[in-house]
Amino acid sequence: MKRPNLWLAASVLAIAACTSTQTAADAPATLAGVSADQLAGQGVYNKFCSACHNGGDETAPVLDELHGLGRERISAALAPGGLMALQSGAINAQQRTQVIAFLSTPASATPQFANADLSTDPTGRNRSAYVEGIPYPARRIRDERDSADGPRPSAWPAPRLGDGPFEFESWEQRDLRVSVIARGLTSPRAIEFLPSGDVLVAERAGSLRIIRNGKLDPAPIAGTPKVAVLGTATGFMDVILHPDFRSNGLIYLSYHKPAHGEYGNNAIFRGRWNGTEIVDGKDIFVGDDVDALYTKMAFGPDGKLYFTIGCPGVGTDESIGRAQEPDDYAGKTLRLNDDGTLPIDNPFAGKAGHNPELYTIGHRVNLGMTLNPWTKEFWVSEHGPQGGDEINVLKPGQNYGWPLVSDGRYYSGTKVSPVPYKEGLTRPHISYVPSIAPGGMLFYTGDKFPAWKGNLFVGAMRMSNSPRTGHLERIVFNEKWEVVRSEMLLFDLHQRIRDVEQSPDGYLYVITDEGADSVLMKIEPGAPKPQP
Repeated sequence: MKRPNLWLAASVLAIAACTSTQTAADAPATLAGVSADQLAGQGVYNKFCSACHNGGDETAPVLDELHGLGRERISAALAPGGLMALQSGAINAQQRTQVIAFLSTPASATPQFANADLSTDPTGRNRSAYVEGIPYPARRIRDERDSADGPRPSAWPAPRLGDGPFEFESWEQRDLRVSVIARGLTSPRAIEFLPSGDVLVAERAGSLRIIRNGKLDPAPIAGTPKVAVLGTATGFMDVILHPDFRSNGLIYLSYHKPAHGEYGNNAIFRGRWNGTEIVDGKDIFVGDDVDALYTKMAFGPDGKLYFTIGCPGVGTDESIGRAQEPDDYAGKTLRLNDDGTLPIDNPFAGKAGHNPELYTIGHRVNLGMTLNPWTKEFWVSEHGPQGGDEINVLKPGQNYGWPLVSDGRYYSGTKVSPVPYKEGLTRPHISYVPSIAPGGMLFYTGDKFPAWKGNLFVGAMRMSNSPRTGHLERIVFNEKWEVVRSEMLLFDLHQRIRDVEQSPDGYLYVITDEGADSVLMKIEPGAPKPQP
């Protein structure tokens, strides 16, 4: 594994200077008009809040907007039952008081905070690219090649979804009924059906929920690992069943494992479902860095476990370029035996300078992974920056090009590559310009929607970086798996669709990703309308 020679102890001190362990008594209070709570609250914000509110989540107000909300609204949001109650639960009472004090400060008064402690930096960009014990550049501590922090309009959250049911029509499956099955989900990332028809839901903050007979159990499932939640692209990411689940009860969870204090490593946890909780759980894979993003998982027809690890989407050339480094997990798909051991027939096994777990390289951030049951190949959805979202068909040992080539533009507007192809690099099977922010996906194989059999369904969270444009993308192919047409479903609901799954009895289910207002919905045939 890669081990750089550059280690700066100063960066460790800088990180320590802005952690939430600083108390009101410890915080410097030498500036006129700035309290110790306000100064300490800035550190709490940097650690727990900035990943989303500094541009990582388009639904989250930026810092200047937060400063203008006022103490009453901020306090209400962080109170039990408030809009940010889940996030508020990650900090203690003193930290909550401090961050309220900081965010209640008018934006016009905040420039003087920069003079309070010269060892800190709200964006982290003045620190070293490396931290002792971490072998790769850390996302928070780099010089930006591209950034999502540029000017943008105010956040515009999606409207709260009504109770339904909702009636829809599609091109080939005319009468549809969409019902809300469960509310009370918070930032869900994946759904998985048990053979019984019960639904498992992975929530980003680390809870595994279950919906039995259409009712959400209020208590999370016990036996899951502790999760590091560092922003929208980290936390609890996926849940899948072993192909022989009926006999062995094995469940796999992908998540970020807490490491190095404020960071986390991509990890895969395996345990046994006993009907009520997960037992005998242990990690079967832990990555060696703290700057890799989503991990989605699936089992292949060969019984092997395939999974993605996302690459930093923005940053320095060194940070973004990790997707092309063969001794680095970021921006890759990996292949392991079901117990986490290494298959001897992996495409890079035994090749000098290559991590032997690698299956493909050159990806940005994959949020969806599914097996095409007709071709027996894995298809993955991949986020570009602005435009350049992709659907790729995985073939062993191939390089899919990020960041050397892309159809997208950086958030600054500059093209990633003037020419979106290069010899030796694999072009996407489907490319989206503008982007759709693709999430989970699947090929429909059931009989409840005959006209949809063989169609690919992709959760989409927004189009062209605009809020309230989420939908379910339906793609139709010819006999060569070339795209014939596509259709946007559920667009009128204005919800971010994070994942889609087919139930054992052949219906489609989707989860929305709308913070504490997220829901599970069922799509089924509706009653035919009377013809005139």
